[in-house]
Amino acid sequence: MNKVFIMKEKFSQINVLILNASLKHTGKLSNTEELTRLVVRNMKNEHKEIAAEFIRLSDLYIPPGVKFKEDNRDKWPIIAEKIISSDIIIFATPIWWGARSSLMQRIIERMDSFDEQYKDKGRSLLLNKAAGIVITGSEDGAQATLGSILSVLTFMNFTIPPECCTYWVGEVGKPPKTNRRDRIKNNASKVMAKKMAHNLVFYANLLKKYPLSPL
Repeated sequence: MNKVFIMKEKFSQINVLILNASLKHTGKLSNTEELTRLVVRNMKNEHKEIAAEFIRLSDLYIPPGVKFKEDNRDKWPIIAEKIISSDIIIFATPIWWGARSSLMQRIIERMDSFDEQYKDKGRSLLLNKAAGIVITGSEDGAQATLGSILSVLTFMNFTIPPECCTYWVGEVGKPPKTNRRDRIKNNASKVMAKKMAHNLVFYANLLKKYPLSPL
């Protein structure tokens, strides 16, 4: 008979970094952030020692480029260090015209500096970090956006747990002002948030106990 693997041991603290690629600035309601906070609340129900930090990317100067630091005002090195010190990274993005936001695309482009380091040294700094994705939008496109981001994250050496995404996309043709009301009433997004939280916490603990080693 096959035995079900249940990991009972818990580690003291799990560091979670949320990169919110909403085009709205801090202080303005973001559906993306609100849905991500639901995931984090579920994480805290799973594991009491969760230290979560939210970064609203629209507030920071992150210029285009592929170097670790493009100029003296570049905030990417700060974000990169926070990624390195985190156990779980959540990439949260709205959908704009069928694709991830320009800010999420910018973060993916800047993560190329991690990829170059991996090629040079044979070990990725992103190994043994679990990644999850939150997506919001007013119409369809969540699956395509999810797939395009996941393809980047897996080659960057992130660990991708099962059901590691929560999304909400409203019905076609509905006015944006009803989007939040409809999302809050939607049970499917709540179920996804709970499963995503559980699986991310589980894999973060698993990777702490049994870290992957580079070949």
